[in-house]
Amino acid sequence: MILHNIVGVLLAGGESRRFGQPKAFAKFKELTFWEHSYDAMKNITDRQLIISHPALVERFRDDSLCQVFTDNEEVKGKGPLAGIYTAMEIENAEWFVVLSCDIPYINEKTIQTLLDLRHQNVKAVIPNIKGKLHPLIGVYHKSILSIISKQLENHEHKMISLLEKIAVLYVSENDIDVDLKSFSNINSQKDYLQLGIDENKTDY
Repeated sequence: MILHNIVGVLLAGGESRRFGQPKAFAKFKELTFWEHSYDAMKNITDRQLIISHPALVERFRDDSLCQVFTDNEEVKGKGPLAGIYTAMEIENAEWFVVLSCDIPYINEKTIQTLLDLRHQNVKAVIPNIKGKLHPLIGVYHKSILSIISKQLENHEHKMISLLEKIAVLYVSENDIDVDLKSFSNINSQKDYLQLGIDENKTDY
């Protein structure tokens, strides 16, 4: 199996209940949300893959050039942690860039900045922006796979529980020179409306 240095993982396995429709395919600046996440990682990772909700697999495969998977059967439906586990089982890489599909302001500079902060004593680089953790805009080392596996076996599905078990470099807004809007999540239709207002757009 080929060893890659960095693999990009787009997580799109959620049901978008609060949003009312699949967030991944909402539009912003003529691109879908998932395309913004994909564009932020595609030039700085060796390979990319999408971990999709089963209902969206064919739609992603029609629109995407990268491979699309669903959660491994044994961890199916166990949240983002299951998606990361699945990606690490599929790809033989040292590092994984993990992005959600509800961060339309994300960009390559932000991801490259996080990658540049990696060093041998940490297993993850995670933004902590204005006191809010962003584990789904993160960089993770392959060596944590066994910890994720054990956590899922124990029915611990929270990302925060994982971060408490590994060596994490937390990066604040004072540590990086990037647009902090990169870390804005769109969770509801109200957020989406505000996104359009902020960009003076009426075609969303």
